[in-house]
Amino acid sequence: MRFAHRLFLGESIADDPSRIIKKIKKKSFMPDTFIICPASNGEDPLEYFDTKQLMQPYYRDKEFDIIGIARSEKEAIKLVQEIYEASLEYGHDTIRSYVEELFE
Repeated sequence: MRFAHRLFLGESIADDPSRIIKKIKKKSFMPDTFIICPASNGEDPLEYFDTKQLMQPYYRDKEFDIIGIARSEKEAIKLVQEIYEASLEYGHDTIRSYVEELFE
């Protein structure tokens, strides 16, 4: 699992994200925690999902590039909007190009 150099964090976890990051790396059970990643379908720029899905067999062996962490779906949606606005602010044509830069 890779985490972006500039990780977007929801307000509810911005004070101490290290504990949550450790749990995500271990794919531990964490209710109401969402991660934001580049979309795996190749068409959409971003996707978010509840970390409870990481417990499912399909996701166990998958690796993710994580650009945001939130404590609720509402917070995840807000972070997606912040990522979009940041991509515009930094002059990127697409969200994907901005996200790729976050991992360089």
